[in-house]
Amino acid sequence: MLTATKPSLTINRRLKVPPARVYAAWTDPQQLVKWFGPPGQRDMVTEADVRVGGRYMIRSYSIDSGEKNQVGGVYREVVPDRKLVFTWAWHSMPERESLVTLEFKPDGDGTLLTLHHEQFFDEPARDRHNQGWNAVLVKLETYLHTAGETPHGKFVWNELNTHDVEAAKRFLGTTLGWTFEAMPMPTFTYWSIRKGDERVGGIFDMNAEPRCAGVPEHWMSYVAVDDVDARLKMVRIAGGKEIRAPFDVPGVGRIAIVQQPGGAALAMITPKPI
Repeated sequence: MLTATKPSLTINRRLKVPPARVYAAWTDPQQLVKWFGPPGQRDMVTEADVRVGGRYMIRSYSIDSGEKNQVGGVYREVVPDRKLVFTWAWHSMPERESLVTLEFKPDGDGTLLTLHHEQFFDEPARDRHNQGWNAVLVKLETYLHTAGETPHGKFVWNELNTHDVEAAKRFLGTTLGWTFEAMPMPTFTYWSIRKGDERVGGIFDMNAEPRCAGVPEHWMSYVAVDDVDARLKMVRIAGGKEIRAPFDVPGVGRIAIVQQPGGAALAMITPKPI
C-alpha cells in the first residue's frame, strides 16, 4: 500500500560569512532574538539547548494584530558549524510536528546554507512556511552582513519606486540579468532584486501608497545614519526639506525622506539594532 508523500520545501542561500558565524546565529539565543521571526514581530524570547535531545523555543507577538506566536521542538542532530536537525511545531498546533534540516557548507569565503523543511501537514502549510522562511532568511542575511559594522554615512540600499512592477521587472531582468524575489507584506508585495545570490536592491509598488498617486517612477537611494531624527534637524539647518517625516518599518529601521537644496531626494535610515 502506497503512502502519500507529505509536502516539503528546500531553500538555498549563499551568505558572505563563514559557516561558524551562520551556525552561531542559529544556535546562540542572544543572536537569534536579533533576527529571527518575520517582519512585524516584537518582544522576541528565545531558548536553545543545542544538543541532541535538547529543546528550543521561540516566542514573539505581532505588532499589527497583537497575536502571540510560539514555536519549538527538539534537536535531533547537532554537528557544530555543519548541520542542525530539529523538530518544528507551533504551540497552537502541537500535533502538526514537522522536521527542519539546516546544512552549512563552506563555499569559498562564505557559506551555502540549505534549509530543508519536510513532513508538512498539507500544501497550504508548506506554502505559508515557504513565505515565512524566505522573509526570515532575508533578515538573517542582513544581520550577518551588517552585524558589528557602523554603517553611518554609507549607501545601504537602492529602491525602484514604480506603478508598473511587472514592466520594471521585465526591463531590469532583460537588460541587467537581475532576478526578483517576492517578499509579501500585509497589504502588498515588495520585491527584492538579486544579482545571483546577492541582494542589490528592491522594488516598491507605489500603487500600495495613496500619497504616491501621480508621482513618477524613480529610484530612491538609502543612506544609513546614526540617528534619523537628529540628522533631520541638520538637514533643515543645511537648507534641505523634509519630504516625509520619520517613520518606523518593523524589522527594518526608522526612515525619513529628505530633499537636498538642489532638489534631489534622499532616504535616510537608522537600521534596527542588529
